[in-house]
Amino acid sequence: MKRITLMTVLSILYSQSAQVQIFHNSPSPTVDVYVDASLALEDFEYRTSTALIDLPINAEVGIAPADGDIIATFPFELEENGKYVVAASGIVGDEATPFNLIASTLEEEAADDVSFALKVMHGVTDAPAVDIYADGNLLVENLAYGEFQGYLQVPVGDYTLDITAHGSLEPVASFSAPLSTYGGVSGVVYASGFLAPSGDQPSFGLLLNTPSGYVVELPAAESALTSAKVQIVHNSPYPTVDIYVDGAMALEGVAYRASTGLLDLPLDAEVGIAPTGDDVIATFPFQLEDDGTYVVMATGIVGDEDYPFDLLASSLDQAAADDESFALKVMHGVTDAPSVDIYADGNILVENLAYGEFQGYIQVPVGNYTLDITGHGSTESVASFSAPLSTYGGVSGVVYASGFLNPAADDSAFTLILTTPSGYVVELPAAETALAIEDKELNPNRFGLMQNYPNPFNPVTTISYNIEFGSIVNIAVYDLLGNLVKELVNGYNSAGYNSTTWNATNQAGEDVSSGIYLYKMQIGESNQFKRMILMK
Repeated sequence: MKRITLMTVLSILYSQSAQVQIFHNSPSPTVDVYVDASLALEDFEYRTSTALIDLPINAEVGIAPADGDIIATFPFELEENGKYVVAASGIVGDEATPFNLIASTLEEEAADDVSFALKVMHGVTDAPAVDIYADGNLLVENLAYGEFQGYLQVPVGDYTLDITAHGSLEPVASFSAPLSTYGGVSGVVYASGFLAPSGDQPSFGLLLNTPSGYVVELPAAESALTSAKVQIVHNSPYPTVDIYVDGAMALEGVAYRASTGLLDLPLDAEVGIAPTGDDVIATFPFQLEDDGTYVVMATGIVGDEDYPFDLLASSLDQAAADDESFALKVMHGVTDAPSVDIYADGNILVENLAYGEFQGYIQVPVGNYTLDITGHGSTESVASFSAPLSTYGGVSGVVYASGFLNPAADDSAFTLILTTPSGYVVELPAAETALAIEDKELNPNRFGLMQNYPNPFNPVTTISYNIEFGSIVNIAVYDLLGNLVKELVNGYNSAGYNSTTWNATNQAGEDVSSGIYLYKMQIGESNQFKRMILMK
């Protein structure tokens, strides 16, 4: 009754006044509140609130430990008949986040009976700037300690609120907000306590406070956040860019041919691209799978009708199948190049890859390779590169073709770039071709094992071979560990050209998995090996 009497008296005394609600959000002991040196609130407890009280428009509010002397005063200049919320925040005696009274405007009701007018205040001294998600959708962004978020008209309903560090989708805390009965009402949600409390310090929590003085702590809940991991690669011959996600800047100053690490993105995201420091010039909606991993390639040319700027997405593997392999994905990002074949040490690796296409992952044995790029169907190399992959066991990466095959004076030349999920980027150095220039005429007087065709294949491929004399021939398929998968030929063959097929099954007739396989032809003491790729 003492508090009510004091506040009633103060209300009568103030001829020019504003209405103020005070919320005690400083983890300090119970306090007394003074207005112009007169006791206004006695024994005001942590995480409690007043209703709306009248204060003079020019007031000095003092705070004292209960039954103690005033330790801090704060002048306020308020608008006549204005309505405000004042949060006691910070820590008494702390230099970094000292005790303070922080004011913001207050609305007494929502816009309509099917909405809840929500204001949010960040009052946790040891927490960074935060984002707040409601049922997985961004609600409040980049709210720093001591800041209020302006009122949001939220449809009534029950929500899960996830709190994350700004720019992250990893929740630091999650709470249930049952607002289905709050139609037409307004309230302030305070972040309170400590993110990493010590001793008897209060832990992090969210408290809902309405203008009536009602306060409730929101209960903890399971997170409602779902996300995917995305690596973004800048392969458009364009200046440095800024990248936006759902209208908010996510990355600033991304250079041409640079790559991010894996970023957490919401499943329904709109990615925007802007020249650094300028407005967004293009936006692209993405619908991703929960816990999926993707690579997104910025490609094409801004303003070009034939090859417009675009963002192209493909699945991303974070590791190879084993420590003896490198998981390779290839992307054709050169606008003036035709469909290409790629050879590794003279063996076909990727066939008929067109501009804008990704080749699915190939498990390549670790080693150092020469990669030759040819027009599809040709064995004449247009560019050759060294790919030193001997130290990449267990790793995955995307090799993308970049630049121009016929660059103008200030354009970038054709090259291959390797990027890994960590964001590591390296340009592969030029090399001498590994493609042999041979007589193309058929030579039945030579012992030889041909490259299978098609390659990659699914599920049947043909293996051709020629022998100089009639002989006992053995042709078998092996996995990368040298284990026999299937014997294809074992018997006498006449001299000349021969062929056999493999249908991607093992000796037991069971289907085998995608990957790189070896096939070997043995005649007497002589043998030859080649590699082939099964891609399902």
